Amino acid sequence: MKLKRYSQLFEADIKKNKGVPQDYIEGVERKGREKYGYNGPNRMEFGEMMETLDEIFRIQDGKEDVLTEIGKEIIMNQYGSILDDVKLDIKIVKPNDPEKAEMINKMDDSEPEIESPEFEIEQAPIDQDEIDKRKILNNLMQGEAQNVHTLMHYGKDKIDEVDEDLLHYYTRVLEINKKFDWFDQAQMMENPEFASAEEVEWEEDENGETTPVIKVRALDLPMLIHETVKGIYELIMANAIPDNEELARRIMEETDTLKDEKEDIKFGPFIAADIRDYISSNIERKHKDSKDVPNLREFVYSKMVELDANSFVSLIYAILSGDQELSDKLMKDSGIVDNAIQDATDEGEEDWDDSMEYNGEDEEDLMTGEREGERKVGVDDEMLKPKEKSYADMSKSELDRLLNQALDAEDFETVKKIQPYL
Repeated sequence: MKLKRYSQLFEADIKKNKGVPQDYIEGVERKGREKYGYNGPNRMEFGEMMETLDEIFRIQDGKEDVLTEIGKEIIMNQYGSILDDVKLDIKIVKPNDPEKAEMINKMDDSEPEIESPEFEIEQAPIDQDEIDKRKILNNLMQGEAQNVHTLMHYGKDKIDEVDEDLLHYYTRVLEINKKFDWFDQAQMMENPEFASAEEVEWEEDENGETTPVIKVRALDLPMLIHETVKGIYELIMANAIPDNEELARRIMEETDTLKDEKEDIKFGPFIAADIRDYISSNIERKHKDSKDVPNLREFVYSKMVELDANSFVSLIYAILSGDQELSDKLMKDSGIVDNAIQDATDEGEEDWDDSMEYNGEDEEDLMTGEREGERKVGVDDEMLKPKEKSYADMSKSELDRLLNQALDAEDFETVKKIQPYL
């Protein structure tokens, strides 16, 4: 897919967004509070998190390169078909790594790439749909990056070779960290030593040709995956940045705040999961012969972001409100999936391989979340617990789908049952 040369996406508040139904946001907030508690992490959990991080750093000491290679393999297995023209400069490092600190300082001191005019002139207001589109894209990007923390389970065997307790420690830190995300009690993470860093650079060769470089310096494997996937989605969604530089600058001024980013981290995983489920369902129902095209969902995203702001906001509203009929119509009228399939097959991926596929849920009733007219955010418990004997008969993409759903629901018993079949 063609990528615009921008290295930054903008963080934005999702509340009061025309593309997101109010009852949907309220439902997500209620579900998040119920899932992660009403009082935030307690003192015991805070202490457990610090002790677990210390244990992780002890186990990783001297094995950062081995774990980095596991992370790269996971990323390439899931996203390889769209990374041919992208360079990955990703590493797991120690908390006091000087290069990571330099990247974090650069992020803190960074200014918009698009300069303001030297004098003020009266300007027409920005179309609210443009701002709403940006807000949704930020949530989608953050959500996809958050959701794929679970990808580390695809490397379980190799992680176990490093240490059999390491995957458990990773998972426990993520569980506790979610409570910090939801209750804005992440003062500990404001310490740069506990932060990971990601940026997209553009490398130019002697012929003037440029290559995007996703650069990540992360503290552990799940954050390496998280930050790398975030970089991948930054590149995909850069195609949504307006060509008009002044418009792009003004949208950035309206939306780029750290407070908004914290909300994106909270709401994004739910929004991304529901959009992911709808896209997978649409492909399964309408384009079944193409469902195993590697990274088709990412190609679909790349086409969705090219929609004009009004059309994009309308489509997302239809998806999140569970209106499958309207969503299907808007997808068909805009030719999103057909164009995505064309782009994906034009990339030269003739030898499709299920191991390159990372599918979301594709069951229609799970996508809509509807039971007798009621919108449901989440997954159907029955889909998470199929009969164990059926796992051996499932395809790799089906197992990936079920594993992803189980991990989203924190159903680790089902995860353990599925893993031997992957």
